[in-house]
Amino acid sequence: MKKLIALSALTFASTIFAADVAYSPPVGGFTTVAAANSDTLVSPTLAREAAWRGTVSGATSSEITISNEAWTAGQFAPGAETYYIRLLSGSLAGQYFVVTGNTTNAVTVDAAGFDLSQITAGDSAEVVPFWTLGTLYPANQVGTAFIASANPLNVQTQLLFFDGDSEGINRASSAIYYFYNGAWRKAGASTALSFDNTIVFPDTYFIHRNKDASTTLVYVGRVQPGALGTVLEARSERNDNFVALSFPVDVTLNDSGLAAAITPSANPLLVQDQLLVFSSEGAGYNRAASAIYYY
Repeated sequence: MKKLIALSALTFASTIFAADVAYSPPVGGFTTVAAANSDTLVSPTLAREAAWRGTVSGATSSEITISNEAWTAGQFAPGAETYYIRLLSGSLAGQYFVVTGNTTNAVTVDAAGFDLSQITAGDSAEVVPFWTLGTLYPANQVGTAFIASANPLNVQTQLLFFDGDSEGINRASSAIYYFYNGAWRKAGASTALSFDNTIVFPDTYFIHRNKDASTTLVYVGRVQPGALGTVLEARSERNDNFVALSFPVDVTLNDSGLAAAITPSANPLLVQDQLLVFSSEGAGYNRAASAIYYY
């Protein structure tokens, strides 16, 4: 079962016009320090610049139609970039869908099990390219944001990703990447294959694992102009969801919106859903949660 949550009521204004002065959505830089011999949790707090922003005119089971535009057919189809469309208003405000193709006035999406009929004419939306390994960790940041591997048998910085569609708790990573010979490679795959275009989803995290050297990731992006949403998978058995609150400011648990998707505990001795929080402080690999909360 999928539960959609709007992670916060925090809203950042998009372009506003006052007299003859235009104010763009706020942008800035973000820094993540990854300690040596340690795991650091990373998520893209800032978004990339939107490729399109406008108004929706309707939706079918797998297609979202937009108003008053004339796109080039296929311009948002997966290729060097993969795009998502995020709803900025309406019943599904904050939720995003991966774009699989487009016509001159509509995008085809992976609906991820959602009823897109909840999207109505007049809802605002934007089409945005995903961060990828190659854009978040570009080759020109080698030695600064990450350490390249001189030998695939002795890898340095590793990026560990988790499959959100798998089931269970305390799951191992589903994919591990390392930088070798000018590009990101995947453990277990041919070193001739580049994985620079691997998507980094905006509402989840991955592990940046350093060996003997610390590194500092610095990237520039855009503050998300609206609510942020994510999907939590509820299973018949216990299941972990890897969720990141992608805000550039601190957010309290009350303001996070998570309570809407958490099963309350009637008794503190019989806890239902739990929220495991991992601190950016400390050192070491495979660190345990720094705090566990229940509602």
